[in-house]
Amino acid sequence: MGSAFVQCYQLCRKSDIIQTWMYHANFLGYILSKLLKKKLIWGIHHSNLNKHDNKRRTIFIAKLCAKLSKHVDAIISCGPKVKEIHEAIGYKNKQHRMIVNGVNTDFYKPSKKRQYYTERFNILNQPILLHVGRWDPLKDYGNLLESIKLLTQKRQDFYVFLVGYEIDGSNRELRQMIENVQLEHITFLLGSREDIPQLMAAADLFILSSSGEGLPNVLVEALASGTCCVTTNVGDCEYLVGDYGEVVPAKDAAALSMAINKALNYDSKQYEKRANLGRAHVLANFQIKHVVEQYQSLYPAIIDSKNMKANPH
Repeated sequence: MGSAFVQCYQLCRKSDIIQTWMYHANFLGYILSKLLKKKLIWGIHHSNLNKHDNKRRTIFIAKLCAKLSKHVDAIISCGPKVKEIHEAIGYKNKQHRMIVNGVNTDFYKPSKKRQYYTERFNILNQPILLHVGRWDPLKDYGNLLESIKLLTQKRQDFYVFLVGYEIDGSNRELRQMIENVQLEHITFLLGSREDIPQLMAAADLFILSSSGEGLPNVLVEALASGTCCVTTNVGDCEYLVGDYGEVVPAKDAAALSMAINKALNYDSKQYEKRANLGRAHVLANFQIKHVVEQYQSLYPAIIDSKNMKANPH
C-alpha cells in the first residue's frame, strides 16, 4: 500500500490535474491533490450504496467523499441518475456536471453473423442471450439465472453465454448456481474475452441483471452493436435503453424472465426498429469523440481557474 501511494505521488507530481474514478481513488486523489497543490477532478460511476450490495468500507468512503466534495475542482457523473443520487446524499460542488461514457461506434457496430457462435461453440442455430459482467454481487448473477430458469418453463429454444472476469469453469460458486437451476446444458461460461464486439453483434439479446450500476458501458456497446437489450432499472440504464428495449425492476427474476421472453418474441420489424433506434441513440449521445471533446473543453477551464486565482489582477 505504501509503495503504491509513493508511485501515485511521483506520477501526480508531473501533472497539472489529477483525475480519479470511483470512491477509493477519489479519496486518494483528494489527499494527493492537497499534498501536491494540484487541481482535482472526481469521477463517479456508481448509483447503489445499499449495505447489502456493497462493502462497509465502500459506503464509508463514499460518504466521506460527500463531505469533501465541495473542496474538489470538478465532479463528473457518468449519467443523470448518478448525478442526482449523489447530490441527494451530500455531494455539493458548483462544477458537478455530467459526461457520459463513450463508445467507439466503428468498433461496436451491427453484424448479425449468427455463425460466429455456431461455428465456435458447435451449437444449433437458436437465439443467443448474452450477458457480460465481472463476478461481483452487484451484477446479480442469481437474479439472471433464476430468470432464465423461469424462462425455460415457457421455452427452451435458446442458449445463454456469460462473459467476464472470473466467469469461467474455475468459478465453483457460479457453476453450482447454474447446476442448482439445471441450466448446464444451455449455458456457456466464456471468461474474459477479446472478441466482445463480435459476440455482442452476433447475439440476439443482451441482458443486464444488475442490482446496481452507474451508466454501464456494456449497455452502450450492445446498443451500438444493434443488439436489443433487456435490463434492470438501476443507475442510468433506463436513460440508456428507453423505448429501445425492455426495462424491469432490479431483483425481480419473474419480471426479468417475462421481459426476455417478450423480447425474444419481437417480430423482425419490431426488432429492427428497436435495434436501429438504439444505435441512433448511441450515435447521437455516446460516441467517444463527443466525450473526448467535452473533456478537452473541461481541462483548460480547470487550468484557467487555477491561473485566475494565482493572478487575480
